[in-house]
Amino acid sequence: MRVILDVVVPFFAVIFCGWAAFRLGAVDATTAKGLNAFVYWFALPALLVLKVSAAPIARLFDPGFLVIYFGPAMIIYFTILDYGRLVRREDDATAALRALGATFPNSGYMGIPLLIAAFGPEAAIASILALLLDQFVSIPLTVALVEAGGGRGGFLATLGRTLRGVFTNPLVLAVLAGALLALAGWRLPGPVQGVAELLGAAASPCALFALGTALAAVPVAGAVSEVVLVSAVRLLGHPLLVWFAANFVHPVPPEVLRAALVTAALPTAATVFVMAQRAERFPASSTIVLVTHAVSILTLSVLLVWLS
Repeated sequence: MRVILDVVVPFFAVIFCGWAAFRLGAVDATTAKGLNAFVYWFALPALLVLKVSAAPIARLFDPGFLVIYFGPAMIIYFTILDYGRLVRREDDATAALRALGATFPNSGYMGIPLLIAAFGPEAAIASILALLLDQFVSIPLTVALVEAGGGRGGFLATLGRTLRGVFTNPLVLAVLAGALLALAGWRLPGPVQGVAELLGAAASPCALFALGTALAAVPVAGAVSEVVLVSAVRLLGHPLLVWFAANFVHPVPPEVLRAALVTAALPTAATVFVMAQRAERFPASSTIVLVTHAVSILTLSVLLVWLS
């Protein structure tokens, strides 16, 4: 119960503050956009550089995490993809967006702050690795399927354009920069370290507040069955498969499993809704983002109590 009072309540209270501020008009769309830009381009990248550069090298190249986290994620992705294509007889774009909704956690804006608050800075490496894996595999694959299915270029050409976009993502560049510093054993110069620490300290509260404003602006749409299916897979299916993989396929240290389980239980990232809106497919994505964030208050609370 203490973990709920000390971690979960303050964490979701900041998200609610952002939601309420937007709904009540204290924060408008322009202000929310500016706050999101600050988090995306400055605060989160600074935090990522600091955390990754200070992480043990073994944690940055941990094959155990790849097996227990990303293995289940890919099993879910292709199962949901085939469900859409073969059972529902949908086009590749819709099926791929549903699969992404079931596997793409909000690791940047929510996972990193939550793991730091619950288990300390080193635990955040799990969500950072998940963010990298999604940026380099899940998102490029989905974008390629969406654009190829829409007749906007071949698979390989689309994949190439998407990968070029990935390498201009400030979060990805920050993780890569931090990894290079860790490998070389270098530290940031004093003044640069100071700036990074100031920006990084603002990342968690600003990211959570910005997330609340984003959720307040997301519309509700889509069939109930779609929302229930994808939300259940995202919040329950992925962490259950991670637990199974860690116990019966590839045992990992308790701290790795703990961080992987929390990351796997995160709600669906708003990026899925943005991609679905752009592709004019899968309208249920907006409701899935809202529902998974709301229900995760309960599911993450139960998980954190169990892990503690």
